[in-house]
Amino acid sequence: MKELLEKKFFPYVIKPGRYAGDEPGQIVKDPTGCLKYLHAFPDKYEIGQSYLGLQTLYHVINKDDRFLCERVFAVDRDAEEIMRRERIPLFSLESLRPAIEFDAIGFTLTYELVFTNMLAMLDLAGIPLLSQERTDEHPLILAGGPAVYNPEPITDFVDLFFIGDAEEGLPEMLSILYEMRGKPRFEKLTQIVRQVESVYVPRFYDEHRKPIQDFAPPKIRARIAKELKPEYYPQQPILPLIDTVHSHLGVEIMRGCPQGCRFCQAGPIYRPVRLRSQRDIIEQIETQIQNTGYDEVALLSLSTSDYPNIEQLATTVARQFEPLKVSISLPSLRPGTISPALLDAVKRVRKSGLTIAPEAGTERLRFFIRKNFPDEAIYDTVRLAFEKGWLTIKLYFMIGLPTETEEDLAGIVDIIDNVSDIGRSFQGKKTINVTLSPFVPEPHTPFQWDEITASDIILQKLYYIKKRCRSRYVHFKHNSSESAVLQGVLGRGGRELGNVILSAYYAGCRLDGWSEEFEPDKWFTALEQNNVDINEKLKPIPFGADLPWSHIEKGVSVEHLQKERQRTSSESRVYRSKTEKTAPDEHLGDQRVEFGRSKKKVASRNLTAPTKNRVRIRWGKNSRYKYMSHLDNIRLLEHTIRKARIPVAYSQGFNPTMRLSFGPPLPLGFTSESEFVDITLETNLMPHIIESLKRALPKGIDVLEAKVVLSQAPSLSSALNRVEYTLPVENIGEKTDLVNKVRGILQADALPIERVGKSQTTTVDARPAIYEIRVEGDTLVMILGIGEGGYVRPTEMLELLNTGGNNTLLSYSFHRKELYRQGQDGRKVNAMDI
Repeated sequence: MKELLEKKFFPYVIKPGRYAGDEPGQIVKDPTGCLKYLHAFPDKYEIGQSYLGLQTLYHVINKDDRFLCERVFAVDRDAEEIMRRERIPLFSLESLRPAIEFDAIGFTLTYELVFTNMLAMLDLAGIPLLSQERTDEHPLILAGGPAVYNPEPITDFVDLFFIGDAEEGLPEMLSILYEMRGKPRFEKLTQIVRQVESVYVPRFYDEHRKPIQDFAPPKIRARIAKELKPEYYPQQPILPLIDTVHSHLGVEIMRGCPQGCRFCQAGPIYRPVRLRSQRDIIEQIETQIQNTGYDEVALLSLSTSDYPNIEQLATTVARQFEPLKVSISLPSLRPGTISPALLDAVKRVRKSGLTIAPEAGTERLRFFIRKNFPDEAIYDTVRLAFEKGWLTIKLYFMIGLPTETEEDLAGIVDIIDNVSDIGRSFQGKKTINVTLSPFVPEPHTPFQWDEITASDIILQKLYYIKKRCRSRYVHFKHNSSESAVLQGVLGRGGRELGNVILSAYYAGCRLDGWSEEFEPDKWFTALEQNNVDINEKLKPIPFGADLPWSHIEKGVSVEHLQKERQRTSSESRVYRSKTEKTAPDEHLGDQRVEFGRSKKKVASRNLTAPTKNRVRIRWGKNSRYKYMSHLDNIRLLEHTIRKARIPVAYSQGFNPTMRLSFGPPLPLGFTSESEFVDITLETNLMPHIIESLKRALPKGIDVLEAKVVLSQAPSLSSALNRVEYTLPVENIGEKTDLVNKVRGILQADALPIERVGKSQTTTVDARPAIYEIRVEGDTLVMILGIGEGGYVRPTEMLELLNTGGNNTLLSYSFHRKELYRQGQDGRKVNAMDI
């Protein structure tokens, strides 16, 4: 399988790093005697690997010696096309094992628009899409996550649903499967239902969700993890080798939300509130930073500012990790709960983004949806943020909420304009980014019976708001109105939508959560073809109607939800501003001094004599890391330097960065033993520093040389003018033919090639930049020009050699052997000596 992927797949996909695995922190087990479980996330790697729940379950399962857990993500369209053409089955990242060879595959379904991705993954794996067509030879297909609180639209495709927190329930199910290896799937499902709570197996129920087996419970109550145990969280998280959506360390500090907003599904499904102790949180951060080298920690919960003593926690974390230049971010902050001390902690190293979510434009509507804070709280929070130096504020609103009127839309405009006015009262240009999201009624909420606003009405409301905002420094962003409608229809649908999802999949619907991929017309056609009237689906649902998710129990009763929906308002809480000035942090000692009217923090300085050293490192990487881009290499080395606690110097300013200078970037797909980075240190270079760096590097990346260079030495990128590449002859063709082609190149007076630039195509002579090319044994050696003095790319050399075929650069095993400078006198200067 690996050889097939190396020849037919990795060289031809747009981002091979999505599928190659081999990340630091991944777990590879011997499959002998293990139950093989594949955890599937039906979206791109960049989304799935950022999902905190995946890291948690991956760790929980793999720490049990009986189980083997590997990962797989949805493939992009280019990869799917190649896999179908070359007959490459869906495979796991850890072992490149075909998905069909696993005993069970569990999908995390975060929202409804990933349903077709799940079908695409099953299809690529060679597994029948319909559960009734699977045999005992096929893996069991499990599903969990927020989207399965109404499992009915996808019951045709899933063998077993698990509802609720899976940290305990998933290992319980895998234990039964481990003991029952070789048994029929019907017996396995029967025993799981008998022994594990919160399990829903559709084949044991009729079309009206009534049990047809005496052991199947009539109601499925969601599982709740009573406490968030420290052992749930890995000491060594998986560190992605490519950039992901959230390139930071996410740490769960609380599960559940105390607010009870009526529109929010996450509130009821993650209730009750469970807190983690500050000690556990800080110990986890310390261990995971040591093992990953991230430069940012996100303290995660549904409402981070409602964590008790959040100021103390944030200040402690910020102070403890400031020497490593690790910043903190606090998503999910409620207006009126943000204090000066909290913002001081956030900006201690660098300012992360600040999002304020008024949700609705008037106090009347906010109180109705149980967002119980006045306009004053919004403006106090914005004013405080600008005082603390923030230049950009993000505002988040929902449109189409129940009982919304034109006055509420005008209120959104007023808030945006007032926030913009507040920004203008402070020095510097301020930017207001506004996100407008259509309201979608969700199951298990008081608004689950409300109508779904039609897409044309949503567009009218968007236009109303954008047209009336007067500030030119406001930038709007909004989700697709058709996407919101579809999400609402799928989220509240029953089994009649199974054929719709199947039809949409066969019509080509994939990755519908990505705006550039979403094709609403195909979905609406699929609805029409299956006799589903979308207009009926948009209408309000009567209180007495049988809801498709009525057999799933979570939180309060239906009667309570109905009472909540019928309340016309909520009592306003007394608002007390938290933006008053606070006393200086007692832990800051004498680092605070007065400048003019306000207090400013003096950057800490090294009190010893200036001994900054610039150390040059030559390093190399093997084929494990050849699918990393130059930016990915930079990111990995920064993580490694932080893991090793190297005393690196940082730039000054609001966003300090390591003072690193890299040599010429290595093309994607190359291995190398001649990569260079200059690191400016805060201290003299000591031998233990390099040894620490070597120990912190992942296997397959090696430090080959290290020495101090003069501070006035020129940058490598400007000084180097030669590069030596090697390439196995077998990659190119027959050896005798290659020798003849090499001879022809060297005898040529000129070698014109075309270079395609951003704005024009030019013709240049490549011959002056080809200094040597020869065949040594079974290896082609090329010494080419690099830099401003003239250069030739490896791809251009392949064209000149006329290798034939349609192979891409990544299909060749290029290796960068050496970088150096050669003067006019012919003297060769190694990069380490420049």
